[in-house]
Amino acid sequence: MAFGDGEGTGMNLVEVLRTGAAAGGWLDRPAYEVDGAALTHAEVYDGAARVAGALVRDGVRVGDRVVVLLDDSPDFVLAFLGAVHAGAVPVAINPRLHRDELRQVLDAARPALVVHRPGDVPPSAAPATTSAGLGGARPVPVVPRDAGDQAYATFTSGTTGVPRLCPHAHGDALVHHRSFCVPALRLSPDDVVHSVSKLYFAYGLGNSLLYPLMSGSRVVLNPEPPVVDDVLAIVDKYDVTALFAVPTFYARLIAHPGGERLANLRLAAAGGEVLLPALEERLMEVLGDRLLNGIGSTEVGQAFTHNTPTARRVGTVGRVLPPFEVRVVDDRGGPVEPDVVGRLQVRGPTVVLGVDEGGEPRRTRDWYATGDLASVDADGFVRVTGRLDDVENVGGIKVHPLEVEHLLAGHPLVREAAVCAAADRDGAARLRAYVVRAGEPADVRPTDEPTGEPAGEPTDAELADDLIALARRHLTAYKVPREVVFVPSLPRTGSGKLRRHVVRGWRA
Repeated sequence: MAFGDGEGTGMNLVEVLRTGAAAGGWLDRPAYEVDGAALTHAEVYDGAARVAGALVRDGVRVGDRVVVLLDDSPDFVLAFLGAVHAGAVPVAINPRLHRDELRQVLDAARPALVVHRPGDVPPSAAPATTSAGLGGARPVPVVPRDAGDQAYATFTSGTTGVPRLCPHAHGDALVHHRSFCVPALRLSPDDVVHSVSKLYFAYGLGNSLLYPLMSGSRVVLNPEPPVVDDVLAIVDKYDVTALFAVPTFYARLIAHPGGERLANLRLAAAGGEVLLPALEERLMEVLGDRLLNGIGSTEVGQAFTHNTPTARRVGTVGRVLPPFEVRVVDDRGGPVEPDVVGRLQVRGPTVVLGVDEGGEPRRTRDWYATGDLASVDADGFVRVTGRLDDVENVGGIKVHPLEVEHLLAGHPLVREAAVCAAADRDGAARLRAYVVRAGEPADVRPTDEPTGEPAGEPTDAELADDLIALARRHLTAYKVPREVVFVPSLPRTGSGKLRRHVVRGWRA
């Protein structure tokens, strides 16, 4: 069976997945491994049927939202698919969110039930249970749903501060599989998959659940926050063939002793943030053509442009993936010429803008503004140069910090940099660069405060002078940072995106 043949009325995504696995002959093959425990594809669907029985027993009805507040684990997979099986709508949420942030997204989710880790007490008035509490029930039949009915939901990552709930339909995952997984990832039953991006993000959900189940692949899960040593150990121990991470995590991997082991991968997929040219060059020294990057969004549900094995161009996020369309427009909404930077827009069958006051998805077939600044060349390759909300105002002049960050990150002693406007003692706005030195430990945990101040040591002072001089040689004067602050790490969301609004709030 080709995935997507089940689209229409009377379909349920879980039933489509199981039918495809039976037709593909991989029901008895391993699907998930973690800490020595393993589940076959058949055990995944059998377990989901029992979880569905428990949800029905506990009063969950068709269309209810079930929050899955779990780390990457077989429990997450079974709870998520069990809710879909029962006709409910699982909402994947990061269990490691700050309690205030967690309360905010739980209120927005309006769940009928919260499935959480043992020992956690979710800040919600909704009924709650642990994954163990969903055991012991008899399996129930799959609840028929239509392709356009809600199947699951994820939250945007909140890079600007406020996450937004985006529900997707039973048919959406099939569109994403055909448009992205098949041409770009080419997963098969021979692949062993590991995703640094977690299951509670749209990117990780596709990497670790939807596409491997549609392809017969084996997934290695890690319930802990990603650490370079752990990821390299997983790649080695399980002979991982397909790895997924944000570009800055790849930078940490290749800078780590043993990073050359990534050369054994078949595929190194990158997404979630702009891949800086200097970093792409360094990554390709180890990964070569195995490195494939693209761009997507939670609103679309997955990637809508991506480099592929047969269509790849350095410095771009690839071509648009049909049936999606992209265009670049000027400030007044008019299309621009090839290679002209403007506002990136996308349209297609899976775009959802959040939910309305009644909790229903706000789906659209109109052009959706992604918030990215980009250009499209004559061959259709898309180059992303930054985000509209990244723009800084310096003395009344707009500055796109990504241009400055690109330059600084190309210095051999810099791992990554973030640039923002900061007021000086006179109240005037000046650019300040927060820089992580290449020699910093690769696994310093991100914080919301710049815990590393300028050390005052000659090496830091000399590097700061060198970086400012570099900027003066290559950039217009108003784009040159007036100050460089060295920090051990930059604040990032759980999916690896820079929390620029947090950096803007830092005080040196």
